[in-house]
Amino acid sequence: MLKHATNSLGQMPGNFQDGAIFLIKALLNLYVIAGFGLAFVASLAWIAAVSRLELSFAYPFTSLGFVLVLILSALFFNEPLKPIRIIGVVTICTGVYLVSRS
Repeated sequence: MLKHATNSLGQMPGNFQDGAIFLIKALLNLYVIAGFGLAFVASLAWIAAVSRLELSFAYPFTSLGFVLVLILSALFFNEPLKPIRIIGVVTICTGVYLVSRS
């Protein structure tokens, strides 16, 4: 959501006055608002997870966000799926699998 918003808003200006106007526009952007809302929901889900699981077990699963971002950025923003990134994601998934087995 936030990446989509920044694509439509453009780059943040370097000077203070234009930067402040940019931030106000960003905070009023529906995609930014939705992105913050989703981040809040994710925070609530994280609270629920750590209240029930050991932190050393739950925390490695947050790295699956990298996997999701890689896939969704390729689908929605046509970002390249470079072999080294795919190897990295496979490594992450292998690590999460090993943690889940412990």
